[in-house]
Amino acid sequence: MHLTRPNRLLAAVLCAASFVAAAAPASAQSLRGSHSSVNLMYRRAVRGGLDFYETSSQVKRAVVRGELIALRSNGNYVVSNVKAPYVRPQTRSFVANLAVDYRRVCGVPMVVTSATRPMSRRLVNGSSLSVHPTGMAIDLRKPSGKCLVWLRRTLLAAERRGTIEATEERRPPHFHIAVMPARYEKTSIAAARPPASSRSRGGR
Repeated sequence: MHLTRPNRLLAAVLCAASFVAAAAPASAQSLRGSHSSVNLMYRRAVRGGLDFYETSSQVKRAVVRGELIALRSNGNYVVSNVKAPYVRPQTRSFVANLAVDYRRVCGVPMVVTSATRPMSRRLVNGSSLSVHPTGMAIDLRKPSGKCLVWLRRTLLAAERRGTIEATEERRPPHFHIAVMPARYEKTSIAAARPPASSRSRGGR
């Protein structure tokens, strides 16, 4: 099966650009869309060896192989009009965890409006470097009021931890979130590990 791998020259150029982006101060971090944000998501996908699925058939085969898993609505989040409701395992874990807090703070379920989108279904205004074809990204419907304030703060906090890269899009209004698989998995494992003091007491 043929899967599109990013052009090596383009990846090298973006990798070089990362040194410039790394020099930006942490205080400048925001949810505003930028070329550096798009490039960061793309570079992480390339470095992680993720496939960029070209067609819906390739997405379905990835599901059979277990590379992508289903994103199903539950009491905390709703998957709304998503043609390919499949994502990477780490992305689904992020959605599930975020949705629990979203429901608690906002009083309503979080709404997912996009997941894996193969290259053959790229949006007219979509970027050629979009990571939606990899299954690492989702889009969320933009809430309002205190829920919007909370979501912005929560996403920025996750960005600072390096587990996601998020953008607040204007047309149409939504949040685009790419979950960094390796970093998210590492952070999740560390969070689940008991403190050293607890392990010492347990071993006595």
